[in-house]
Amino acid sequence: MRAFSSLFLSCLLGAVLALPAMAPEAHAVTSAEKQAEADNISAAIDRLQDKLNEATAEYERSMDAYETATAAAADASARAKAANKRIGELQGMLGDRAVSMYKGGSSTNFLEVVLGAKTFESFLTSWDAMQMIADQDAGMIEESKQVRAEAQQAEEEFTRQKATAAEEMGTAKAAQDEIKATKTSMEAELAKVTEEVALLQAREEEERMAAEEAAKRQQASAGVIVPSGMANGWVHPCPGYVAITTEFGYSSWHGYWHNGTDLAAPGGTPILSSGPGTVSYVGWYGGGGNTVIVSHGSGVRTIYMHMSRQAATVGQQVSAGTVIGYVGTTGQSTGNHLHFQVEVNGTPVNARNYVNL
Repeated sequence: MRAFSSLFLSCLLGAVLALPAMAPEAHAVTSAEKQAEADNISAAIDRLQDKLNEATAEYERSMDAYETATAAAADASARAKAANKRIGELQGMLGDRAVSMYKGGSSTNFLEVVLGAKTFESFLTSWDAMQMIADQDAGMIEESKQVRAEAQQAEEEFTRQKATAAEEMGTAKAAQDEIKATKTSMEAELAKVTEEVALLQAREEEERMAAEEAAKRQQASAGVIVPSGMANGWVHPCPGYVAITTEFGYSSWHGYWHNGTDLAAPGGTPILSSGPGTVSYVGWYGGGGNTVIVSHGSGVRTIYMHMSRQAATVGQQVSAGTVIGYVGTTGQSTGNHLHFQVEVNGTPVNARNYVNL
């Protein structure tokens, strides 16, 4: 048991000493590096949980050993006390017989045996019986002494085992407390690093979108045709909307980057194609539910999600303002609204750059 405890404490000490190396002293530059840091801390927490399970098992085993030794020591003590009592009783009986023989004289006892015997054989039998009784009492005293000695020795051994178990219980309990404290500290650090990962991801996404916007402006200046607001004849996709509930970009409400603009409107409100083009998709679009996609050329397309029903067919040529569906709440939606999304070459961009919302 002691060897296991020493090994266990050595492992625990190694885990605790490894903690400073995992602490984020050198701040990660990217979200990927910060995520790797979070993964390392999470793995360390898992290892500490394994150590905590071992410490708990060791504590419970030591407690069982303590309770077993306590009960055994109490039993041995009771046996020793019973042996002492029996020794006293037998010694008292022998003493009473000795006093009686002394007072009456051995000859008197002899005459009593002789006179009371009708035959010589009965005399011998009576005399042997008296001698046997004395020998049996003396033997029982000796046997009781042996039982007492064995019980006392057992009591001492179990008392020693009880003390050892109590010491190991204390060691295991200290290990438990040490691991719990370290684990709590690391869990707090993990929560902090995880939050930093989310912030870095949001910042990187903003930087990526800014770079894409800059590239788009550069393309526009080079003569690439990209629709731009009402000037190119684009119209509002849902004139009957009530409010914009979620803008394009990182949404703290959703907890992730939102690729479109959500327009809340009563169910059944008409949805219009924002610009001229060809319907390239009509169907179920995963979390977008009933969806229509219109391709406008030059890598630009608009996506209309969560419709109650579609009013377009694949290959249909539409103009700006053509009704292509109706507002609903299909797919991953918490209420009637239109998720309106603009993409350029497959990359979501802010619809406000193209449509006056």
